[in-house]
Amino acid sequence: MTLLSPSPLFRQGLCLLTLIACSALAPVASAHHSFALFDQTQTLTIKGVVERFAWTNPHITIYVDVPGPPAQRFKIETGSVNALQRTGWTANSVKAGETAEVSFKPLKNGEPGGLLVEIKMGDVVLSGGG
Repeated sequence: MTLLSPSPLFRQGLCLLTLIACSALAPVASAHHSFALFDQTQTLTIKGVVERFAWTNPHITIYVDVPGPPAQRFKIETGSVNALQRTGWTANSVKAGETAEVSFKPLKNGEPGGLLVEIKMGDVVLSGGG
């Protein structure tokens, strides 16, 4: 045995360690895509002005300012860039300053936000892709 060729026992241990590490990471990766934060039994609709459209992964986010009282900013999550591109969305599909009607599954904790069902801006209707 030389320094460049590890023993079979070392290789087996390294394989076992790698397998354990990969198994431990799988629940973490899949938990990210959970929709447990959202109340799937309700759909709410708001009307407001798009404050910001964040075309980013892991989820595109639309911030919508809704007049009050009290005025609120809603954080609406959608699917990933890849998922929405497949349904026709582009980085220019939603623009800051546009008036929008947004239907979404609300957050269970009651904060102003949720998971996009669809957004209407004039004659344009886009679905959430979540």
